[in-house]
This record gives sequence, structure tokens and C-alpha cells, in this order.
Amino acid sequence: MKAVGIIFANTYETDLDELTQKRTMAAVPFGGRYRLIDFALSNMVNAGIKNVGIITKSNYQSLMGHVRSGMEWDLDRKQSGLTFLPPFGSAGGSDVYVNRLESLEANLSFLRRVKEPYVVLCDCGYVGNLDFKAFMDFHEKTDAVMTGFYTEHPRNNVRGVTGTVASVDENGRMTDLRITKEKPDDMKLLTNSWIVRREYLMELIKESIKDHKVSLRREVIAPMLKTSKVMAYKSEDPVLFLDDLSGYLKCNLDLLDKNVRDNIFKSDNGPILTKTKDSPPTRYGAEAKAENSLIADGCVIEGEVRDSVIFRGVRVKKGAKIENSVIMQDSTIGEYAKLNYAVLDKNVIIMDGRVLSGYITHPFFCARHSVI
Repeated sequence: MKAVGIIFANTYETDLDELTQKRTMAAVPFGGRYRLIDFALSNMVNAGIKNVGIITKSNYQSLMGHVRSGMEWDLDRKQSGLTFLPPFGSAGGSDVYVNRLESLEANLSFLRRVKEPYVVLCDCGYVGNLDFKAFMDFHEKTDAVMTGFYTEHPRNNVRGVTGTVASVDENGRMTDLRITKEKPDDMKLLTNSWIVRREYLMELIKESIKDHKVSLRREVIAPMLKTSKVMAYKSEDPVLFLDDLSGYLKCNLDLLDKNVRDNIFKSDNGPILTKTKDSPPTRYGAEAKAENSLIADGCVIEGEVRDSVIFRGVRVKKGAKIENSVIMQDSTIGEYAKLNYAVLDKNVIIMDGRVLSGYITHPFFCARHSVI
């Protein structure tokens, strides 16, 4: 089954606005060395998708620098490959799009140009190694108009943050679809990954824009449930949902669990690929302590790190103590500073002796280039 992939890079940024002020959701760092785009791209490539378009909206320079030509995902090709799609609200217009329908309408030329019969639509608000090949096979076998992807094992999805849920009957057919903050326990949490026939999608987009519809899920897919066969593919693969800053911290700390880590990075579905960076091995001082933590290359650890995720190039000076925290690239933690339940963006400097503490539900956050 041949399909083209479309990734929405700028969705859900209002829920994780601390980390998306100067980057897209797709470019948010995760797990010590990855970006969120890595998981969506890897899931597609592992399923045999060799033609991927990334729809961007704003602050996408960091994303473009990370993905580049797509070489790490074997998408650097003469035919097909990786394409960055423009952030305009209408074909030939100058206004930035405000919803998925407008972004798809602006890129109808891309959909016309590709040859694959199916389209896989995907967001970047989750982390998981998902079997998109089985997802695509399920859609084809059920002869559905459209199929959505849900997991039986969602982690860290937060009530009070908008999500997409569906009711599914015993045959796997969707009977109800809602965009809600409540997320009822009897409904399935969708990853907002969909598969649909390309020609049908193009007609759907044109008719929806003509009728002044603005929501792909609420005004297009939800009404289809009564008239068309919309299926839901059930996956046993765990999915980490980054609904807000607390969810971001929880998802990173979940990687300290070997079972979660193995389900994502040692899955039979294939590897999670990312941009290669050559860094020297991390150097540990004579008094350094590290326990139950993920520490990337290029760090200098002279203090104590426990139950935390440390990105490349971080320096933890003598006497400093870090617990239950995420410290992003090239940050420096001063001597005898203490951090607990903290999320530090890139290039943050914590001066000597500072004490910063939050809680798992309300982490202490430092924006990039902050000095405290």
C-alpha cells in the first residue's frame, strides 16, 4: 500500500506554550537527543512511506535546521522525499493559515503532484513507536473512507487539556467523535493520525472550504460518521501524550522506566531516527554521582544527578544536585545549586547556590537563555 505523509508541525502549541514560544511543536526537544518530529517521521518511514510533506506555520527555522534534507530518515531523494510546505492560508495568498483545512487547501498542489493513492495525516503532540504499516493495512482491508489511530495504552493525557476522543463499536467503526477537555473514560483517545484516499481528501478539502468550514475534525470528520464508514485502528503500542508542561516532564521521566524505553526504542516496528551530532563522551568528575538518569554525550558532570534527563553539552558543577528534572542542551548548573522538578530550556545558566523547586504537576520552568 503506497501513501504520502503529511505532518502538521504547529498543532497544540497553546497547551505547551512555554516550550513553543520560539519553535514549532515538532521541534520541541525530547529524551536527551530527539525532537518530537523524529517520532512522526520515523513512524512513517518505518512503514515504507517515502514521500513526506511537513506543513509549518511559524518559528520553523529550528525545525528546518534539524530535519534539513531528511537524510537521516532516507528521505534525501531525487524522486519524492521530504518537502517543507508553506504556511499560507490560501493558495497564492499571503495570510498564514489558522486551521488544518486552510493549511491543506494551500497545499492542494502538493497533493495533486504526488502519485501515491493514500494520505497519512499526523500531528506531533505525542511520543511513540507506532506501527503505521499495520494501520495502513487495516484501513485497506476494512474498505473504510477514513481511519483514525488510537492506543489502548495512553500515558500522561491530562484532563482539562483539549484532546480528540471517539466511541468505537465492536467492529472497530467510529460512532462518535469529540474534541473535548473532559476525555471520558468510555471513549478512545486518538493520536490525530488519519489515513484517507488522496483523491477523496482533495475533494473533501475543496467542498469544505467552499462551505466555509473551519474544523477538519468537528465539521468534516464528525458528520461523516453518520453517512460513511469511518474506522478506528486499535494499537497496543504505548503513546506518551505531551498535553502540557507537566505532561512534558512526565513523558521525559517515563523514559527512565526500562519497559517504556524499550517499547519505544527497541520496538519491532523499527528504529526512532534523529539528526546525528558528534559529541565527545560525557566526563564525570571525581565526586560526581548519577543515578537512574539519561545523560547525553558532551556533558560535564561534577555534581549529583538523580531521576533526570540531561541533554547534550550540559555542565553540572561541583556540589550541584539535580532531581526529577529535564535540563536541555548547553545549560550550566552552578556550584551547590539545587533543582527539583524543573524544566530548563536550552542555554540556561543557574548561578551558584540557587535553589529551584516545583512539583510534578507544576514544574519550575526556565526559558532559553535565562540566567538565574
